[in-house]
Amino acid sequence: MNSLYNHALKQVNTLQRDLDKFQSGEDTSVALQGSIAAIVNAFKRSIDDYETMAKKEMIDVKREKAFARVSKFRDDYDNFNKTFAQLKSREEQASHTRNRAQLLERRQSRAPVEHPYQAPSSSPYLQQAHAYRERDFAQRTGMQLDDMLHQGKAALDDLFQQRNKLKSTQRKILDAANTLGLSRNVIQYIERRSAEDKWIFYAGVCITLLAMWAIVHYLT
Repeated sequence: MNSLYNHALKQVNTLQRDLDKFQSGEDTSVALQGSIAAIVNAFKRSIDDYETMAKKEMIDVKREKAFARVSKFRDDYDNFNKTFAQLKSREEQASHTRNRAQLLERRQSRAPVEHPYQAPSSSPYLQQAHAYRERDFAQRTGMQLDDMLHQGKAALDDLFQQRNKLKSTQRKILDAANTLGLSRNVIQYIERRSAEDKWIFYAGVCITLLAMWAIVHYLT
């Protein structure tokens, strides 16, 4: 559960940094906006997963602390959503204004006869802007890949924690069974069930590792 909490904190920091860039005008690219939207959705899933784990916490103090964190995360999520919507609306209006101005400039620049010493075409500037957009998109894609890989690592950590809990629970059940003098058949059933849980755990680890490999292999 701690790994999931740390992952959510990382998402909060990333969102705050990207929203600051967006708000200051340092980066208003479509790539950044898409990255913010993706991380906001991932943050929502992290909150839901953390809340689910908090409900299963057996220790009252830890459970109350986890619920307090969930409440704080949900407040952050609402603020991020509201801020992002406002910034998107502002950027759309600014983009509309820029497009209109560019259209007017193109109309005014059309003349029947060009001056022999006319300034060179603006295509190099367009190419440079396109290169910047591609670089930003590559950077955002890399960040999203890191985010997905971190989620996979968090899932593996949770699987290992669950495995340790299962082993501890098995020992307690067997000790209780011996103390109560239960039949050998009941103990064997418990052992078989524990073995099945172990295989389920290994299958989950293999699937998670395969998913992480597929993400790195096909998206890089």
